[in-house]
Amino acid sequence: MGKNLRAFPFIPAVILVALLVLLLWKSMSVFGFIALGGAVVWFGIELIRWLNSIKPQAVSTAAVPEETDPDRDPESLVSLVYFLSEARDPKEETIRDCVASAIGVDFEKSDPEAEYFVLQFTPPQFEDNPFQPVQHFMVRIPEGLFSVLVSHAPYIADPKAFAQESIRDKRLRSAVESHRAWLSVDLMDENSHDPEVARHAYSVIGKIMAAMAGPDCLAVYCPELQRCNEFDLSLIDKLNSKDPLQIFEEPTFEPIIEVADDDPRMAAAVDKAIARWPEFVTAFEKRKPEDSERFIIKAEFTEGNKSEFMWVTVTEISNGQIKGILMNDPHELLSVHRGSEVTIEMGELNDWIYPGDDDDPVGGFTLEILADEE
Repeated sequence: MGKNLRAFPFIPAVILVALLVLLLWKSMSVFGFIALGGAVVWFGIELIRWLNSIKPQAVSTAAVPEETDPDRDPESLVSLVYFLSEARDPKEETIRDCVASAIGVDFEKSDPEAEYFVLQFTPPQFEDNPFQPVQHFMVRIPEGLFSVLVSHAPYIADPKAFAQESIRDKRLRSAVESHRAWLSVDLMDENSHDPEVARHAYSVIGKIMAAMAGPDCLAVYCPELQRCNEFDLSLIDKLNSKDPLQIFEEPTFEPIIEVADDDPRMAAAVDKAIARWPEFVTAFEKRKPEDSERFIIKAEFTEGNKSEFMWVTVTEISNGQIKGILMNDPHELLSVHRGSEVTIEMGELNDWIYPGDDDDPVGGFTLEILADEE
């Protein structure tokens, strides 16, 4: 621990003790008293600096994220993290304004002695580093003590390698591997392992995260759950709710799972869907009005050298063509979007689903293969 803290001021302490001993054993000249006074002042200044270097230590260890503190269990960290497309350079005033708008706290001044405050600080281990990897902001509000961390480096040492190895969803993988910086809001409480404390803290963290959201947010991550999800402005309401962790219950967007073109299982599933297509057509012609939006197909959409398989709500089948409404948000394609009216040729058909007589879905031949891949 000593290498992270300012060393105790031994030199001024030794000089001060020596002068005091001299004063007790024999008389001291005027110059001796002047030296004694100077030693007292010097020791006092250095002692204050030393004490200040110790005071934030408990704070900094709680605020350091898992990748900079290998001894810390990430599952004990009550925190939410934004993966950012570019680095932010926030000021203390900016953080204070975001917290104030999120929680409704009136910060009168930037003073650690005040009841509530937002204060930027430098952990001892970064004091001698002019290029600090993380900006630290301490936040004291009625709900407790929190920290806001802002880093200009990726959260993961090698985002691309990690994403390629660990994430099957092409959308989420792209978001993680392309992030260049991160921002987090953490609870700084020794009782964070208490479920009730953590639950309440997450509701506070979610509100602050919602206030700090922006177009540079690619994904949101929870170290405790070790879950990540793409960020979208539609998540703001959930972040502001009592249970912001619900944003991890399902993907923000329909996952894009890549399967090898020559995968025999997928080829067999597609062949089965095409062979049984007349079954879908017959059911579609006899559909009930209340089931009109439950007849869906999956088709390949191509744009240049890019292609994606997406689901479509069928509205019409005629002359070897399928018309409908696109159900997905494309990941890379620009010519269509969710809600677009599209026309599908039979050669682009990949799968289909419709409600059977017992209301159980019929079809979905490729879904089992995709589930195995995911």
